[in-house]
Amino acid sequence: MQSGERVKRSLVCTSSVGMLPAALLDTPFEQACDDQFRGLVRDRFSSQPHIHSPHSPVDSHMSMLPGRFLGCCLATLLLTSVSCTTTDPPRALSTDPRPTATRATLQLGHKELADGRFVGLAFSGGGSRAAVFGAAVMKELDRIGLLSQVDVLSAVSGGALPAASYALEGYRDFRFQQGFVEQIGSDIQGAVAGPWYAAPHNLIRYAFTDTIPAEPVIRALDDQLFHGATFADLNPSRPILLLNATDALTGDPLIIAEERLAPLGIPLAPFSMARAVYMSAAYPGVLEPLKLTDARAGTNGASADPVLAYDGGAADNLGIRTLMQVVEGALVNRAMTDLFPQGCLVISIDATGRQRNEAQTPLSAAAALLRGHRRNVLELAGIPASQQDAAQFGTFRVGQDGAGGSCRFWHVALRQLPDSDPLGKQVTHIKTNLGLPAEDQSALIAAAARLVAKGREEMNGTAGWAGFLERKPALLSHP
Repeated sequence: MQSGERVKRSLVCTSSVGMLPAALLDTPFEQACDDQFRGLVRDRFSSQPHIHSPHSPVDSHMSMLPGRFLGCCLATLLLTSVSCTTTDPPRALSTDPRPTATRATLQLGHKELADGRFVGLAFSGGGSRAAVFGAAVMKELDRIGLLSQVDVLSAVSGGALPAASYALEGYRDFRFQQGFVEQIGSDIQGAVAGPWYAAPHNLIRYAFTDTIPAEPVIRALDDQLFHGATFADLNPSRPILLLNATDALTGDPLIIAEERLAPLGIPLAPFSMARAVYMSAAYPGVLEPLKLTDARAGTNGASADPVLAYDGGAADNLGIRTLMQVVEGALVNRAMTDLFPQGCLVISIDATGRQRNEAQTPLSAAAALLRGHRRNVLELAGIPASQQDAAQFGTFRVGQDGAGGSCRFWHVALRQLPDSDPLGKQVTHIKTNLGLPAEDQSALIAAAARLVAKGREEMNGTAGWAGFLERKPALLSHP
């Protein structure tokens, strides 16, 4: 279906990412969601312990309703749903008059260059699995003194939630030390669905759309996490923030940065953080691409064609290439030994899971491409394909000829925990969605602690790491 038809259809029935069954986000792009409807109702009312308490009257009443009566109720709701003709209006961009310069830039400044060392932190995609794992790894990195040294955050999809939240440290009294992981684990899914009394109506409305409209998801992200924050609210003492999306019309990477949006005539300072995170996470074929209106004049004075953006994972689901690009850009006019005499380190937080394929069905082209992208990027970072679920460290070259040098690479990946390990079996098979039960969140926190401790132990026995590990934590994280 063409994008125009998709928008037209969304005016009839709105939808939301929260109502997708978890398995849908692990299916090929081209599969329709109509056959998931029965699972939607079942999952919403019986398999989401983190949304309703065990004593919820909704759950008990739903279990007692006779099938015929429930069918009549659903049919009535369906008629009501299909008759709707409006959706939630888009939230307008802020008219914030503050200066346009933000902490979302590809250029390293004095703050990043002052210590003679580059440290970049990349967050992979993977829904709430990636979000919670990313937040938990950040807490562990803080404990060993590495987080305070990070110069640039590069995030994709679900990983954008902890990255953006940390970059907004101090906004509306948000504090990294206080409930950071718990906040990142907020149930976005439930927030989009609405309260229990609205859920059946919303379920049916959301079940008959081609792709899920952007605005309800953006609103949930804003209500649960970002609370009206824009890029002007980024903390100048925190790392540069680079969120990664994909240009849906060309397939090219679209980094949400001053250098990329300014040519489109789009000021980044008043741009909604929730909207940017959605751009990075809008899974193709499931979530509606976000339209960015090009403010430049086109042919004969008409507006230029809009840009459509969706999930950055289509180009690089690890966020590593963007950090490599930043380092390469910094080395154009200066030698590595002058710019980063104390070293260069890229840390990758990789929440890629394992997919069971007991039926031995062929992978979709999209799934095969994602796996190929991951393999190629990790090889660029210095980890051979045969070692990517085992080795934590590698090195890669940056810069040109004699002016270049080497960067160290630390890969913190869920798949380094084998299925033979009960913790590894649990965390690598968590579905990709926007809400996790408490036991899955606890498992991801435990996995982060174990993997970072393993890496730290290996560092202690390897030359060249002392400079990165000698600093004390700046934020004094606590369990």
